[in-house]
Amino acid sequence: MAKASIQDRLAKLENKRGFLKWLVWRRFLSTLSDEELLAFARDLKWPDPLPSRLSSVDPLDRKSLLKLWEEDKRMFGGRSPQELKFYKEKGFWPEHRCRLHFSVNDGKLTVEWRIAPEEAGAGPEPRSLRKEG
Repeated sequence: MAKASIQDRLAKLENKRGFLKWLVWRRFLSTLSDEELLAFARDLKWPDPLPSRLSSVDPLDRKSLLKLWEEDKRMFGGRSPQELKFYKEKGFWPEHRCRLHFSVNDGKLTVEWRIAPEEAGAGPEPRSLRKEG
């Protein structure tokens, strides 16, 4: 029983550490201007001097911050470095590179699975699904 309570306590502490780490990073990033964010993303260099502005997360209560953290964990958690690099470069996840395209021709609904032009050859070939109107 003592072992389980120690493990539970360690899990809670690890969770709290993860939240605090996220909060510091999120707060820092939200203090950067668009130009500073672009320079950081491009060069991986911190602004000099480091900004000491207010952050958009400063006025939020703990419940709202925890909700944001959970959303970020759902979006970025468990992603490989390759997936994160892809997202950084393209602005969307690799699994979202294909899109459904809907059109109506001669009263018939056409649904096509299309690859974005910049992603040609990076996934399955487009295919049409015809459904009679």
